[in-house]
Amino acid sequence: MLVNWIDLVAKVMAGLGGLGFFIAAFSYRQQVRIRQAEWLKSLFEKFFENTTYKEVRSWLDYGVLHERLNVGDPVVQRQNEEKFTDFLNFFEFIGVLHFRGHLPLEQVWDVFDYYLGKIGTDMDCREWIDKYGFEKLKGLLARA
Repeated sequence: MLVNWIDLVAKVMAGLGGLGFFIAAFSYRQQVRIRQAEWLKSLFEKFFENTTYKEVRSWLDYGVLHERLNVGDPVVQRQNEEKFTDFLNFFEFIGVLHFRGHLPLEQVWDVFDYYLGKIGTDMDCREWIDKYGFEKLKGLLARA
């Protein structure tokens, strides 16, 4: 009789342990999703709400990137190149986050598809990416 109780207690404990494992796994997955949403929100704010990338976004929107990167004044050209490099570095960072498993590709494209598409089709962007080694961004574009 005592053996039956011990077996019953062992089975209940195993069941509770299994249940605990599934609860922990579910909780972990929820935390990962929350973290991804926080990353995405932060990236959205930096890209669309701050003015840091606004000028370069407009260059792509209005098709004047080539002219801005090839201005006659060397000082202005260098400033524009720095702004454009910062812009591409933003997307390189997104590529790093994606390839390290912090942001799924679907989420990245849900928010940044328009500009990733612009970057992927603009010849100046592609040349700059190749010339200056934006490998994670290149990989991100290749997965589109």
